[in-house]
Amino acid sequence: MKVKAVKKIAFASLLVLGAALFSSCQDVIYSNIRKEVELRSASVQSDVRSIVRFKNDLYVANGNIYHKNSAVNFVGGWGKTFSPSSGKVLVLAADSNFLYALVGVSKQDEKEGENVPVRRELYCSSDGIFWSLVTGVYGFGLIPYNSLGLIETYLFCTNSIAEANRKAYFVLRGGTAGFVAYQLNGPFATIMPTSFIEADTKPVVNPAAVSRSCVYCNGTVRFFTSTGACTDETSAGNDATTYYYGNGSSVFYGGANVGIVGAHATVYSIAYTSDYLLVGTTSGISHHPLISKKPQASSTTFVTNAESTLSSQYTVLTLLVTQPEKTEAEAVIYASQNYTGSGSNSAQFDHVCLWSYYPITRQWNRE
Repeated sequence: MKVKAVKKIAFASLLVLGAALFSSCQDVIYSNIRKEVELRSASVQSDVRSIVRFKNDLYVANGNIYHKNSAVNFVGGWGKTFSPSSGKVLVLAADSNFLYALVGVSKQDEKEGENVPVRRELYCSSDGIFWSLVTGVYGFGLIPYNSLGLIETYLFCTNSIAEANRKAYFVLRGGTAGFVAYQLNGPFATIMPTSFIEADTKPVVNPAAVSRSCVYCNGTVRFFTSTGACTDETSAGNDATTYYYGNGSSVFYGGANVGIVGAHATVYSIAYTSDYLLVGTTSGISHHPLISKKPQASSTTFVTNAESTLSSQYTVLTLLVTQPEKTEAEAVIYASQNYTGSGSNSAQFDHVCLWSYYPITRQWNRE
């Protein structure tokens, strides 16, 4: 009889535990359902790996180039513009005077029945219409994809709000190119000394070989090994005093404030608002409350539908806030995402596009 009683108690406990777990899961599911919205058709589809400021416009690349006036704070308004005609535009960067485009050129392998990369081409434009090669870099702007080893290419910029602080860089790594970094100036380029980079928070032997992002803060360009970096600069004219960057699954910050907090996955992109630091990761978007510009250790739940659109099935490739002095709820924010694999794990191909959040709608949607 005692054995039966124990079994009954154990069974009842399991029922209670199961009910609690079911209730908890249901709460999460119902919460996400309540936040779901009817999605618009995307106007800028496919991979978007950079959102850059150039003059008074925002520019994105998805194989082609689209632009939108940065003052247009409502949905849409993106127009396809001119781009180099030799291949697909992979990524963009900009400085005070020029927009730069890294183009991928491929050819068809008839035996394998697929396109294979041939080279990268680096172009510049002073108006976003007419393009010319950046002849000052390796290969006169024509970089073989594989020459005695794979040649990796990285194009990035400070992406500052203040035009005077916008600077662009191009890094080559491997093969016959060796390891070299250039500061770009239209069709010309200056080779940077290997000691020019303060990479993360520690010195490196060959910084030109590892840089993938940079910011302008306190009168200095700082370089990082990750793709995600931003500052607290505002469109109201306040210069940056604190910078934020990813390193693995951690967010570091330096300048006027110094520290580190954990992220829930590998950091890929970062954006600043006055009350939250937005973090794009390989497992969706998160945000950390800011207190005196210091991100707090734990990410909090969004009141918007951010987590159900930029969800854990995706890598958030880019984030940009047009007016960072505003709160997250009152700012216009752009993002893009992609996924790896077949998409069978509930990820959807039509979610690979440019996304936006507008205060007037209080929701994330396809742009």
